[in-house]
Amino acid sequence: MNVGDRFRTVVAALLSVIAAAAALVTLLLEESASPFPGFLQDGAHATGSVNIPTAILMDYRAFDTLGEASVIFGSAVVIAAILGTPRFAREDQPLGLLSRRALVYLLPLFLIFPSYVITNGHRSPGGGFQGGVSIAVLVILLHVAFGNRFALQRVSLRFLGFVEYLGALAFLATGILGILLGSSFLANVVAGVPRGTPGALLSGGIIPVLNIIVGCKVAAGLSSIYCHLAGGGD
Repeated sequence: MNVGDRFRTVVAALLSVIAAAAALVTLLLEESASPFPGFLQDGAHATGSVNIPTAILMDYRAFDTLGEASVIFGSAVVIAAILGTPRFAREDQPLGLLSRRALVYLLPLFLIFPSYVITNGHRSPGGGFQGGVSIAVLVILLHVAFGNRFALQRVSLRFLGFVEYLGALAFLATGILGILLGSSFLANVVAGVPRGTPGALLSGGIIPVLNIIVGCKVAAGLSSIYCHLAGGGD
């Protein structure tokens, strides 16, 4: 048995011991009370959102969501700093006329869906992250179908950066509202923000506002990342 085989044998043995220990600890631990029944029973009343995952993301742990949204912002800043201004030195190769014409007709429909996902994330499946990614896909489709220079003339990097920065400030300002109302940062219904009727469009307190802010931030951040990656390696 050579050194490589011995090393793989030792690693496999260690992993087996760790897996067995983890299984044993899991069996020995007493079953703790799960918080999910409380969220399911009281989430809509406490937050005004009938979509419990969105209630958790935008109310119970909204501060964590701020950090998650900042990850995309930080990634966009680092990529822009490393790659610099996109050059797009290669010649654009847009798709054929039929594909471009089809996208022109379908673009409004493609935009309606993420808009619905964002604005109704507190009462149906969806939210800011999902809708923001869908909008970023539309921007990428513009680059693929019509060429990078054409797309940047319609959706410039300066505009994307402005939306990203404005979204970050708007998220912080919404969080400060809870402090001004005498509660904690990003406090919602507990701070006195009107809850509305759960299931209605105008309900959920600050949750719909945060969904819109996050949707704009995610869309701008991912679009900016794509532009720099696509134009920085030429």
